[in-house]
Amino acid sequence: MSGMGKGNEKEFDVHADDYALSPGASEDILKCLRAGRLDSISVLTNMSCYEKYADRYLEERGAWKKEPLLTVHLNFMEGKALAGPGAAPDLADSRGYFCISWGKLLLWSFCPWKYGKIKEELKAEIKAQTEGFIRCFGREQPLRFDGHQHTQMIPVVYCALLEVIREEGYRVSYIRVTKEPVLPFLKEASLWRTYRPVNWIKNLLLNVLAPVMERKVRLVTGQEPMFLWGVLLSGNMDRKRVHRLLPSMKGRSRQRGRILEILFHPGFTAREEMGEEFTSEDAKGFYSSEGRRQEFRTVMGQVKSNYGMRFNNNTKGRGTEKWI
Repeated sequence: MSGMGKGNEKEFDVHADDYALSPGASEDILKCLRAGRLDSISVLTNMSCYEKYADRYLEERGAWKKEPLLTVHLNFMEGKALAGPGAAPDLADSRGYFCISWGKLLLWSFCPWKYGKIKEELKAEIKAQTEGFIRCFGREQPLRFDGHQHTQMIPVVYCALLEVIREEGYRVSYIRVTKEPVLPFLKEASLWRTYRPVNWIKNLLLNVLAPVMERKVRLVTGQEPMFLWGVLLSGNMDRKRVHRLLPSMKGRSRQRGRILEILFHPGFTAREEMGEEFTSEDAKGFYSSEGRRQEFRTVMGQVKSNYGMRFNNNTKGRGTEKWI
């Protein structure tokens, strides 16, 4: 992700989460990559299809219009704990699958009698997932990190991550700070009823956690400040609303001197793909939702350049709308 600046420097980044979540999700993201629609993707390293789709990525990337930036998508919500048997007893079940909730990790961030133990378990797992990424993709480029279901925003998680970075001497250029601007949503009064109340809660909670994390992260990475857009509309970043909100999002980012990362989940996972490693029942509906198919169509229907973004009426490139 390049800086906010003059001329042809990018001011926003089109990003897809959940590469290697499942074969279906990975195939959809590969389609977006072949079409040159993505600037960056996040890669899960602890799901069973990871190595297969790491290989697929490496085999195909030479033929793409552009190669995306890769981000380690730290995952403590499901899949296998990679640190080994007994390394994360509070986070994983007897089979080695994660069985922890977002809320419990947040609660433990403020429990002095539990914090230290949980942080050490997280550190072991962060190192294991990071080394799994390096094993497949190498260490030539600086590492980038974010978290599945935005867990990197939880204090005990980001403190563990920052300690691992220092202790292992990892070169890191980016850690996602989930800070989503609110004003653009409020300006579009006609869209108010389309926002899910639970996503408002997520937006507000993550915005509360963001300032302290942002300060600590910048001391380690030196990265430029950013906004992330994709929480309030999570799972339903449809073309109509993205088109309506993008000018305000870009304007707010410029006003605050921030890069805008636009987050999509364009990978669909069919129910029959969800084996025992998918331990979160609540998340299963999200992975197989029609909203993910809609986000895939949005990503495939946009054309992005240094002049802005426009949307095609279909994914074959006919019938474009104005640049935004």
